[in-house]
Amino acid sequence: MEDAFQSRAFIPDDTDTDDAAIAEAAKTDAHAFGDLYERYYPRVYRYVYHRLGNVTEAEDVTAVVFMKALEGLPGYRPRRTGFAPWLFRIARNAVVDHYRRVRRAEPLDGNEHYTVGDDPVADFLRGERTDELNRLVSLLSGDQRDVVLLRFAADLSYGEIAATVGKNEPAVRMLLHRALRKLRTVIDDARI
Repeated sequence: MEDAFQSRAFIPDDTDTDDAAIAEAAKTDAHAFGDLYERYYPRVYRYVYHRLGNVTEAEDVTAVVFMKALEGLPGYRPRRTGFAPWLFRIARNAVVDHYRRVRRAEPLDGNEHYTVGDDPVADFLRGERTDELNRLVSLLSGDQRDVVLLRFAADLSYGEIAATVGKNEPAVRMLLHRALRKLRTVIDDARI
């Protein structure tokens, strides 16, 4: 039943076709997997970082995601879902597994920031904004938080998010709408 739902929820585009071809080649060619890694690493890392809030843990979990993706590649079927939903499902599960291992109750409690610029003031301000965004996102329900982070941190389409979280696209749009409305209300209340 779930397979039928996922195939209806996901409509592939040209990127998915390219990813499917690269993923197929990656089953026998490590360089092809390197192409997928380079294409998806920044998006997976941003998603994981915003879920964990800690640079070191995000790097470790992101590495686990790609290790599991490489191990699971022989079982990947592009007709079932696109590569991005498949990969981000692995990322979501890796984050959950991480929390189970460390038994952490609050997902966005880290204070460590990734800064690489030459301007320490700009880096500090960027870190402050990240803290505030993490605090706001932590106010959302788990489903809302996932949809917001998959949309804005991982840059997935609504169809990809639907395939990742196992919901239909209208449900994903509604979750995102409600999450953004809640965030807007919190921000507006803070201004008063």
